[in-house]
Amino acid sequence: MLPEEGLRLDFSEGDEWFRKCFTKEELPDFSLEEANVNCLISRSGDTIYIRGTLSANIIQECDRCLELTTISIGEDFTYTLVPEKEETSEEMELFAEDLEKGYYHGDFIDLAPIVCEQIILQTPMKILCVENCRGLCPHCGTNLNKGKCDCRLFIPDSRLAALKDFKIKKT
Repeated sequence: MLPEEGLRLDFSEGDEWFRKCFTKEELPDFSLEEANVNCLISRSGDTIYIRGTLSANIIQECDRCLELTTISIGEDFTYTLVPEKEETSEEMELFAEDLEKGYYHGDFIDLAPIVCEQIILQTPMKILCVENCRGLCPHCGTNLNKGKCDCRLFIPDSRLAALKDFKIKKT
């Protein structure tokens, strides 16, 4: 039972805990170094409100150079939970306001799926080791952040070689 003033929770978790939130097929491409959560859980009638802050470090390969990199993520989050309805998913019509709330059943609320979802939502779609990462040479695979290669800057596509001698007559 939640006290009237609400319940404040502070906890830290790592990659092993994070991976338990997903099935083998759903596992994200990154590892979680550590996630720190600070949240206040309060209640008004049957509605539960969760307001918190998440800060985490994730480890993933840079999308340009493939070097492992650690990035920090974190933002405030809010959730509204209402009692689960007895309707089946076929009978339920979703409205825009339904996207901002979740459902609970019984007296126990598992925060793990909520926090794991926030980690996924706050992870950038493109991970870069540094903002101006130069990536890999598309021809020899050299990491251009660590050195230069001897490849020509422009190697024409052999499929378009026939167009090289194409002339346009002006009238």
